[in-house]
Amino acid sequence: MAGAPIGDVGGDESGVSMFFAVQRLLTDADLAYFYTDLLLNSPTTVKRAMDRQGIVKSTAYKYANELAELGVAEECDEYEDGAALWTAKPVVGTWETETGELVVSPVVIAVYGASTTDDDIAYFRDRYGDAALLNAVGETDAYLRGEQTRRGIAAALDVPAAAGIAVSQAIEAIIGRISPVDPAFPNHGEDVHERTIADAPYVVDA
Repeated sequence: MAGAPIGDVGGDESGVSMFFAVQRLLTDADLAYFYTDLLLNSPTTVKRAMDRQGIVKSTAYKYANELAELGVAEECDEYEDGAALWTAKPVVGTWETETGELVVSPVVIAVYGASTTDDDIAYFRDRYGDAALLNAVGETDAYLRGEQTRRGIAAALDVPAAAGIAVSQAIEAIIGRISPVDPAFPNHGEDVHERTIADAPYVVDA
């Protein structure tokens, strides 16, 4: 990925942990997707995460244990149907790109992770790169605040109108789904239509 994560390390152990978490989550889209699902559904079991994501047990536990090592998830002393519950916490840091410093939080990580499952996001990331994809998050936020248009998003990202419109629509659904659990991103849960949110590549257990 272009750019390097810049954490508020300053000798603080939690800052160092967040630095490595940001770095790892923005270099492995599958792990980012697993993390987002775990955060959105916390507390949950690894088995339920497996079912939601359609992944095998060994992969699910590998991701869960890696998130625990990064300090952003933990196995609880509580159980559901004999399986331990897991929780994840919001990751917030910054990432330095060619166009400036980007705040990284669960919404940004969710968009990156969605490149493994959403065709529009996968195409955009492959064609225009990671930095453009993550900057599209901020442009879509501006659109939801009434400060940007769909075509304006494309112009700001220097991509064709069709690509900018498609990726912003996909990102809007993710923002609607994830922003309510993101402490560093405006909560657009009430600004995005329920039908749009239903199209997001992340689900919440009933």
